Amino acid sequence: MPDVRTHTVATPTGLLSIDSHPEPSRARRRREAEHHRFLGDHWTELKAASHGGYREYGAGAVVLWREDTPSRWRPRPFEPERLWYTTQIHVLPGATEADFSGWESELLETYTPDTEALVVFVEGTSFAGYRLRGSTSPREAHRGTSASLN
Repeated sequence: MPDVRTHTVATPTGLLSIDSHPEPSRARRRREAEHHRFLGDHWTELKAASHGGYREYGAGAVVLWREDTPSRWRPRPFEPERLWYTTQIHVLPGATEADFSGWESELLETYTPDTEALVVFVEGTSFAGYRLRGSTSPREAHRGTSASLN
């Protein structure tokens, strides 16, 4: 299992543990608080999407993408323009395999899809991946979401 830094966030459905890169860049560290807030606010939807993607395609990550990278001088809340599921981290727009040959790729190989979810934020040319575990598993969230749609 890769080295991580873990943060815990309170959500309406319970506690959420967020594993982050053990040695983030300065730019990544600036965005982490905003990412953590977004993950906490949207954990129910993200874990259901994660398990649905896993059932359909296999191990992978939910990708939240927006075209621009906010600057320190022009910060704004994270609002994704697109969401999709990928089984290969290096195929993200603008990414090379070298961008994800380390920590995020290791997460993809070692996470447990029934109890954890992977989420990758792409903002312009900036990437940040997280492993998430909450009081309700992705499998349970997917089952609950599917039942409510019937």
